[in-house]
Amino acid sequence: MQNTNQTPKWLDLFIIAFGAQGLIALAWWAGAFHAQRIRELQATYPILQITGGAGVGKSTLVANLWKMAGSEGESRNADSCSMGALLAILVRTVNRPVVLEETGRGDERFDWTALRECYTGGAIVRHIGTEAIEGARFGGALAYVGGETEVLNSRIVNVHLPLQRRTAEGRDAIEALHGLQIADMANFVETIKANREQLAYRLGGVGRYIDSLQEDTEQRLPAGIDRNHAQLLALLDLLFDLFQVPAEAIHLAHAEVWNMAWQHVPGKTDFAVFKVEPGSTN
Repeated sequence: MQNTNQTPKWLDLFIIAFGAQGLIALAWWAGAFHAQRIRELQATYPILQITGGAGVGKSTLVANLWKMAGSEGESRNADSCSMGALLAILVRTVNRPVVLEETGRGDERFDWTALRECYTGGAIVRHIGTEAIEGARFGGALAYVGGETEVLNSRIVNVHLPLQRRTAEGRDAIEALHGLQIADMANFVETIKANREQLAYRLGGVGRYIDSLQEDTEQRLPAGIDRNHAQLLALLDLLFDLFQVPAEAIHLAHAEVWNMAWQHVPGKTDFAVFKVEPGSTN
């Protein structure tokens, strides 16, 4: 496990710029580089959905996530990528994120029935007329920016970026991130890939997180959704281990994941803010 004495500069800036929601997206991003292993151990890896109104920073967040992956950006949308081309990308992607972006023309060109298999890593089936064509298995992790895709509801974790006035500190942090080179963030993926054992250790806490989520929601959280959010909590703990993430930032991100899970509780009557101690699976 990486042993550093302080939070990396890029991560400090990232947290200031994007807050708890950004840190949760980063935890999912870290898991994407072990997507196959996570599914081998726990059957599924959730699809990330990033929502929010115009101007809240969805594209800026994703652009910075791509920089951590060593790229200026590889997102796809229906304006520039047909469904056939997208499926070709999916079947050759292993342990790496694939990002779809909402377009002005809507989502009708994406076959969401086929994309459901990205949750389990199953064989992707494309329907052409009445004919079903089965492709290879998906070995990566799928993220979707924008929209409200009900067909994937039980398979997603939804990071919603609220519309709020950005502080001067936040604007300065985004500007500083923009000025960083890809090489400045390269240690993120290198460190994540090098710590398979620590990943497995943290995933071992998923069962305990599921129990806690069910207890706090009075056993009303649907099966599968509890695991999706428990995996996020475990991956946040992994970031805490590897990058010296400030305890308060982890605490706020944990609480936000609890609230994300709460949105899936049938008949919920309020929106609770749960208090979760960082690194609680130590």
